[in-house]
Amino acid sequence: MRETYLKEFKPESWANMVQIYQERYDQVDLVIRAKVAKSKIPKELQIVLLPDMGEYLLTWMVRKIPALGHETPSDYLKSEEGTKALKAAILRMPR
Repeated sequence: MRETYLKEFKPESWANMVQIYQERYDQVDLVIRAKVAKSKIPKELQIVLLPDMGEYLLTWMVRKIPALGHETPSDYLKSEEGTKALKAAILRMPR
């Protein structure tokens, strides 16, 4: 799965997504934002995912996800290529 997502990754699409979600992220409860900020989740991922997932984001990061080849999002974050692949997968997620 990583290879498929990696081929699809377009930095400009990701940058647009982060920009779109920044306003929604800014509206997330400060307590929740602070709790998630203590995690190792990259800030850009927090901006895009936290508005829709809330604190569940912390659980989601360590769950095996079928769309990720039954790996965890945290597994993907262990390399630069994996991080790009995860971002591409997130861009595919229904909103």
